[in-house]
Amino acid sequence: MNVSKGKFLLSDPFLEDEAFSRSLLLMIEHNVEGSFGLIVNKKMPYKVDDVLNGFLKIDNNLYFGGPVDTDRLFFIHKTAELKDAEPIAEGLYWNGDINELKDMLEIEYIKPEEIRFFLGYSGWGAGQLDEEMEENSWIVSDLDTQLLFEDDEDLVLWQKAMIQLGEPYAEMINFPVNPKYN
Repeated sequence: MNVSKGKFLLSDPFLEDEAFSRSLLLMIEHNVEGSFGLIVNKKMPYKVDDVLNGFLKIDNNLYFGGPVDTDRLFFIHKTAELKDAEPIAEGLYWNGDINELKDMLEIEYIKPEEIRFFLGYSGWGAGQLDEEMEENSWIVSDLDTQLLFEDDEDLVLWQKAMIQLGEPYAEMINFPVNPKYN
């Protein structure tokens, strides 16, 4: 399966890069110029309100989207009607007009549990992700996007995604984080 917008990348269980270890990424863009995605299972110790200081009075967790531009806020959601929202997959969008999002939340047109917020993103230059794919660092999948809105612990979300892939991936969830300690 090829990498493309709306696909998920699951990190190989032995990927040593700390930022991407046992990560589940949603691909926002992948083309000849490069790739852009968000890690969806790295919860930060902050809430959205901590970062936006009362702008959005919601109790949503904030996630580490990746090591690039970690001072920028991104969000994915289920609301096609949000101005400037860009489609990723069927029923799934990213970003859009944050002021309109605030209004939609206030009138309960959109529910907080239908949004996930990120600081930073994961980016690759031209051909870089393709090289990592050749090294088997990532597994590409068409997972159910509902996974994005489940409030599981980080590792549990990665494990659920691996199980959805079936054999032989399902058994990878039992691989030790560091095989040297096995």
